[in-house]
Amino acid sequence: MLFNTLSFFTFLLIVYIAYLCFFSKKTTLRNAFLLIVSYLFYGWWDYRFLLLIFSVSLLSFFSGKYIEEKRGDGNKSKLILWANISVNLLLLGYFKYVNFFIDSVKSFLEMLNWQVDWPTLNVILPVGISFYTFQALSYTIDVYKEKVKATENVVSYFSYIAFFPQLVAGPIERASNMLPQFSAPFKFDYDKARQGFLLIAVGLFKKMVIADRLSVYVDGVWGNLQGADGYSLTMGLLFFSFQLYLDFSAYSQIAIGTARLFGFELMQNFNSPYLSVSFADFWKRWHISLTSWFRDYLYIPLGGNRKGTFFTYLNIFIVFFVSGLWHGASWTFVIWGGLNGLFLILNKLLKWNPTNLVTKLLGAVVTFSFWTLSLSFFRSQSLSDAMYVLTNLGWGQSDLLYSFGLNSMEFGFVAKLLVLLVLAELLLEKKEALFYKVLNFAPVRWAVYILLPLAIVYLGVYGSSDNSFIYFQF
Repeated sequence: MLFNTLSFFTFLLIVYIAYLCFFSKKTTLRNAFLLIVSYLFYGWWDYRFLLLIFSVSLLSFFSGKYIEEKRGDGNKSKLILWANISVNLLLLGYFKYVNFFIDSVKSFLEMLNWQVDWPTLNVILPVGISFYTFQALSYTIDVYKEKVKATENVVSYFSYIAFFPQLVAGPIERASNMLPQFSAPFKFDYDKARQGFLLIAVGLFKKMVIADRLSVYVDGVWGNLQGADGYSLTMGLLFFSFQLYLDFSAYSQIAIGTARLFGFELMQNFNSPYLSVSFADFWKRWHISLTSWFRDYLYIPLGGNRKGTFFTYLNIFIVFFVSGLWHGASWTFVIWGGLNGLFLILNKLLKWNPTNLVTKLLGAVVTFSFWTLSLSFFRSQSLSDAMYVLTNLGWGQSDLLYSFGLNSMEFGFVAKLLVLLVLAELLLEKKEALFYKVLNFAPVRWAVYILLPLAIVYLGVYGSSDNSFIYFQF
C-alpha cells in the first residue's frame, strides 16, 4: 500500500476517522487499534511478512525484559543482548544477503578456476525489514546500556515497532522518543492536524510532481546507456541525485505528517542536505535517523574518535562500508558507501570547515558534485554500468536530451521546479522565521491548501512502470 495511491488515502481516511471517533480516548485501546491497522497496512503487501515482524518484536520485547531482570548478572544480560543481536542480524542477513553471499563466493571460486553449481535461493525480501530490525536492535541495546527502561506494555512496544507511518522506510525511531508517546494520552490539536495534512501534501507534491517526473528521464537514460551521449548521461545522473533526495524526503515528510495526525512526533530525517558546505555537514543533514543510528550503535562502540587518528578514520570507513551494504546486497552499494566514507575522511584530513561566503559556495558545489558522482554506483545495476556512466559524462547533442521520456517542455518544466526547490530550501535555511511568517499569512496559507492538491492531481505523474518509493527496496 503505497503512500501515493488512492488505496492508502482511503485507508488513512477510514483509520483516522475511526481513531478520532472511537479509539483515541484510552491509551490501551488506542495502541491496540494502531497495532491492528499497522499489521493490516504491512500485511497488504504479503501477509506472510507479518510472522517475521511479529517474531522480531516478540524477540526484542522479551530480550529487553530479561536483560532488565538479569541486570545484576553482567554475563547473563550480555549473553541475552548478543543472542538478540545475532538472531536479528541472521534474519536480516538471510532475507537480504544470502544470494549476494552465494553469488560472491561463486564468483571468487570461479576466479580460482573452481567450477561450482550452487543454486540461487528464491528468497523474497520483506518490505521494510532493514528499518524495523534496526529499531528493535536499538531498543535492546538501549535497555542493556540503561538508556531506557524495559517496557512491560507489550501492546505499546509492538505498536512502536510496527507503527505504520514509518514502518516501511523510516525514519528509524528510538524507543526513548516513541514509547513515552505511546503511554501519553491523545488530545486532538487542530494546528498539529493541519500541519500533518500540509506535510503529507508537500510530500506528495515532491514525490508525484517532481521525483516521479525525474524518474521517467532517469529510467530512460539507464535503460539505454549506450544510446545516451555525455550530455544526456550528465543530466541523467544529476536528475537522479534530485530524484533520490525528493523521493526519500517525500516519504519521510508523509510519514511525519501522518504520525502527527495521530498525535505522534517523529524525528526529522532530512535537513536541506544539498545546501551542505562539506561532507561532515552533509552527513548531519542526510538520512539523519540512519546516520545517527550508525553513529550510536556502530561508530561509537568501535571506539569512535577515542583511539587516535588512524582508528578514527578506520571506524568511519567501516561505518560507511556497512551503510553501503545496508542499502543493498550488491557491490555497487558497497563501493558507493566506501566512496562516501573516503570523502568524509578526506574532509577531516583537510580540516575543511568553510566560514565565509566564497568558501561556503565552493564547498557546496564540491560536496554536491562528488556526492552526485558517487550515485552512479547507487543507481547502476552493475559496476560496468557505473563506470560507463562516469567515464562518459560530458557534453553532447542538446537535441538528444529529449529522447529519454521527457520532451523539451517537460524537461524545462522539471528543471525550473528544481531551481525553485533549491531557492525555497535556501530561503527556509537563511530566513526560517520569515518563511513561516509568510506561510502563516491566511491568504497564502489557503492558497497553498488549494493549489497543492490541484497541482498533485493535475501535474502528478501517473501510470509509470514503477512509482514506488526508492527506499522500499532497502
